[in-house]
Amino acid sequence: MKKGIAIIVLILTTSMTFAQESAGSPATIFAGSADAYYKYDFSGVPNGYTSFTNTDNSFELGMVSLEASHKWKKASVFVDLGFGARAKEFTYNDNQYSFMIKQLTFTYDISDSFKVTAGTFGTHIGYELLDAVDNKNYSMSYAFTYGPFFNTGVKAQYTSGKFSFMAGVTNPTDFKSAMETSTDAKTFIGQVAYVGETGSAYFNVSTGASNGSPIRDGNGDVIAPSDEDKTQFDFVGTKKLGDKFAIGFNGTYAVTNNNIDGDLDGEWFSLVLYPTYTFSPSLLLAYRLEYMDTKEAAASVGAIAGSSIIGNTLSLNYKVGNLTIIPEFRIDSASNDIFEDKDGAFKGVNSYALVAATYTF
Repeated sequence: MKKGIAIIVLILTTSMTFAQESAGSPATIFAGSADAYYKYDFSGVPNGYTSFTNTDNSFELGMVSLEASHKWKKASVFVDLGFGARAKEFTYNDNQYSFMIKQLTFTYDISDSFKVTAGTFGTHIGYELLDAVDNKNYSMSYAFTYGPFFNTGVKAQYTSGKFSFMAGVTNPTDFKSAMETSTDAKTFIGQVAYVGETGSAYFNVSTGASNGSPIRDGNGDVIAPSDEDKTQFDFVGTKKLGDKFAIGFNGTYAVTNNNIDGDLDGEWFSLVLYPTYTFSPSLLLAYRLEYMDTKEAAASVGAIAGSSIIGNTLSLNYKVGNLTIIPEFRIDSASNDIFEDKDGAFKGVNSYALVAATYTF
């Protein structure tokens, strides 16, 4: 089986190379990254309600990402594949697999300022990104964890100088196929952005089916497209304050409406600061301060519903070529006792330390 796969990959790669040479088209660009970590929870048991690091006293592999892109005249394609636990958790609606198509997009440039993209693409909501190499903190925020992960559909973007405008329609959030949900359920997305020399600002919105699970009657017929709709407003800003200091901010607010039980309607918001200080090209200190309020969130955020949480994360980034080593310490304080200790009792504060490594190639 393994030999067969290797042969197929070799044939495809060779065929692609010959096709490029014969047609004289631009070369395909390849890139990738990988990450791993060790985490120790001071409670003695796995704790945490954020993505990708819910382990204790264990060496863990994160994800290997393989990317390929090709552009010919006005058309281009981008392929982003993920292997490992991080990819599996990211595509949780298909989580029986640890190999996933994270992104697959086809783009056509109608003009220099207007383009249309179709396929599966990472969400425009939020400050943090899936690939560990793209973040200064290794662990993830609550805002990232409970926001959307990706969309599958079509979007159009118009750019004029430092401003850009995006709008699109997609399948229900975090589903690659509407056939897994209800074809009537859709999500609408939009963005207004400004990108300057020393700062940027993004105003984002997403509204529609949040999980896509259709409501069925006793005969199995769909009587409503989804059991929950979600509208989320989001702002992301960045600013460089000199050569060494920079700060980022993410404010996000979500409203959920349950189509079965109105008592499950809710709302939550998160405010996150991301200051960083660069000591040298190889050494950077990153701090994340987050306030997450789920007091009115009902069941839409699971076990943390009804709490407010303050998260403090301090991360050191030490670069050696393409390798980055990230020692990190985190402490989360909640208004309710939502964290567990090794004796099974619950408490309001939890802390852990981890050491992660990321590599780009």
